[in-house]
Amino acid sequence: MKEKIYTIPVNEAYDKDCECPLCELEKELEKEAVSYSLGAAMMEPDHRTESNEKGYCRRHFSMMFAAPNKLPLALILDTHLDELRKKLSSYEKDTKSLEKQTGGLFKKNGAEKTAGDISGFLGSVEDQCMICQKIDHTMERYTDVLLYMWAKDEAFRAKFDRSKGVCLHHFKMLSDCCTKSLKGSDAGAFLAALIKKQSAELKRIQDDIHKFTLKFDYRNRDMEWGTAEDAPIRTIEKIAGYIINETEK
Repeated sequence: MKEKIYTIPVNEAYDKDCECPLCELEKELEKEAVSYSLGAAMMEPDHRTESNEKGYCRRHFSMMFAAPNKLPLALILDTHLDELRKKLSSYEKDTKSLEKQTGGLFKKNGAEKTAGDISGFLGSVEDQCMICQKIDHTMERYTDVLLYMWAKDEAFRAKFDRSKGVCLHHFKMLSDCCTKSLKGSDAGAFLAALIKKQSAELKRIQDDIHKFTLKFDYRNRDMEWGTAEDAPIRTIEKIAGYIINETEK
């Protein structure tokens, strides 16, 4: 199949020797999104308005904090906190009235409703990270491209078969999307190939992590490491997706 601009990132990710090519795509998206949020986005009113409203999750605030220039982050935090305080102030009237509330044994407690409203608001703050939402949207498109290439491009299907599979998070994503993106027998054939690939790769990674544990037995001090020396981080990446190393910050 002739390569198109939207297939290039997926092809390049599958050219890498890694535990999950989709994590490689996500990692690049994440770096670009953090850099953009601290750079060009600061000059875009629409982005700043959305940033004030939604904010970012702990992971992406941590990545922003790791960047050398703290001023853009401080500006984001200042205006986001202003928005949070405005929203929280709307609950002050409710909570003041609750101080004088009286009720019988079977009367619904107003504090329960207000506490639920506050909890719902705080939960939405945790769940609406701008970077997470942007990455999720783009990864859905990449997943559609991957499935299209698997069905239409024999060369890519061979790459897929040579790969080390994907992490469990992206395993679920591919499973969820395949019946929507692929028609007829293609969906079943892809699921069969995916399960076969994942089973083999999970066995491989467990063999490595098991060998890693054996190396700490004095009786195995002369055993060669083979591919097991970095097994802990690769096992985590296979189970939970890529993590941020200090060297990557």
